[in-house]
Amino acid sequence: MIRRLFASCALLAALSGALVVPAQSRDLSGDWIATLSEKHPDRLQLSLRYSHSDHTGSQYKKSEFVGLTAAQIASSTRVPVEFVLKREAGTVSFEGTFRNGHGAGQFTFVSDRDYISKLRSLGVDASSSQDEEELFSLAIFDVSTEFVRSMQKIGYDESLDMYVQFRIFEVDPDYVRGMAAVGYTKLPAEKLVETRIHGATPEYIREMRAAGNDLTLDEYIQSRIFQVTPQFAAEMEKAGYAKLDHDMLVQFRIHGVTPEFVQQLRQLGYTRLPADQLVTMRIHGVTPEFIRRVEAAGYKKVPVDKLVQMRIFDIDPEMVRALDDGKKVD
Repeated sequence: MIRRLFASCALLAALSGALVVPAQSRDLSGDWIATLSEKHPDRLQLSLRYSHSDHTGSQYKKSEFVGLTAAQIASSTRVPVEFVLKREAGTVSFEGTFRNGHGAGQFTFVSDRDYISKLRSLGVDASSSQDEEELFSLAIFDVSTEFVRSMQKIGYDESLDMYVQFRIFEVDPDYVRGMAAVGYTKLPAEKLVETRIHGATPEYIREMRAAGNDLTLDEYIQSRIFQVTPQFAAEMEKAGYAKLDHDMLVQFRIHGVTPEFVQQLRQLGYTRLPADQLVTMRIHGVTPEFIRRVEAAGYKKVPVDKLVQMRIFDIDPEMVRALDDGKKVD
């Protein structure tokens, strides 16, 4: 009985002790694949997979990795490698092999929990219960306290998720100053990210203005989304559609009105059509191929509005011809 009592007390003590011991963080591990960038020979395109469905990829300067040399990356024979990527949120350790600019292997991530306290000291709402995958993302995208301070200093006191987006899409103080230089100051954080996602950068805005396109920021973003470039406007001008406004050029791009489309219509006898009529034709599928079918059925130079009606009501030109032939027989 006494032995059983002592055993029970020892078990309770052990359990009690376990409750006060801080939980150890779970290391995150997975596979990596790296390829030397063709456009930027000083960079590696690195892909990391750490579960069946979770993976991330980005480009990194070779100099960001400690323990990895240019000779190892370019080796003509397969060589073993061990190197690390040190970040404030933690360290990613890699092992594997490289050959001819291609590498693969396994990695392990160990977080630095002090990083959370540093973020919180800057007023960032970072939870002490952040899991390893969240810290891994913060490390991979290098959301450092130095970066956070730099953005806060120019007026962007944001959520942790927004700082991650800033890093992913390369929104930094230099980019903010660049946008201000072309007239867009104090943009909301989301709008800065949007301009980066779609490529409405200061360089693009200057290019568009040099071509005579003085637009709103949303219109510049639209232009990038639908590829309304100065080159496209010049091509349409050469095709006979000069000085089209931004909205019409966007409509052309959305619906596929191209110089080639205009040229094919001209060859079929449809010249000097209004710009909005071209869009209507594309919307309803009045293509050069359809017009040729109508002509082959014996109907030459049918007005555009009639062609559109045929498409709207799904009238088959061959069927119309067959009906007309039937009437002649009668």
